Amino acid sequence: MNFDFDKDDKMAFGVIGALLGAALAMGLWCLLGYFGRMAFLCGIAMCVGTVGGYYLFGKGMSIGGLVICGIIMLVAVYFSVRLSYGLWLYNKMDGLMSFGDCYSKIMELLESLGEKGSFYKDLALGYLFTIGGGFYMLFKLDIIDT
Repeated sequence: MNFDFDKDDKMAFGVIGALLGAALAMGLWCLLGYFGRMAFLCGIAMCVGTVGGYYLFGKGMSIGGLVICGIIMLVAVYFSVRLSYGLWLYNKMDGLMSFGDCYSKIMELLESLGEKGSFYKDLALGYLFTIGGGFYMLFKLDIIDT
């Protein structure tokens, strides 16, 4: 498969597609995070969802679109980890705080529980899985030759 970048992709529609793909991947990430799992599958889903959404909605992929997808993935991974921890804290608080309070005070709550380092570890793993998933996707689609 020979992958060529388009110069006439529809960037606005591509961004909408990338955001929708990232939102679906975030849902999977939070679902697996709820069960205490963080898998390489989430990184692959983030890459495939974001890049695939841009490609489908934008009718192609340009270099600018790839940069936009990268930025969307970076932001989406951060919020995926943050949402996962917000859900975990909400369940741990057993109804003492609302989800909004848990989400907005994640760092303070994690520090009081002695778990602040685990957030940063999971965030680093999330970025690593997403980068690894991206390379896996590029190799699978024969965009990068082996």
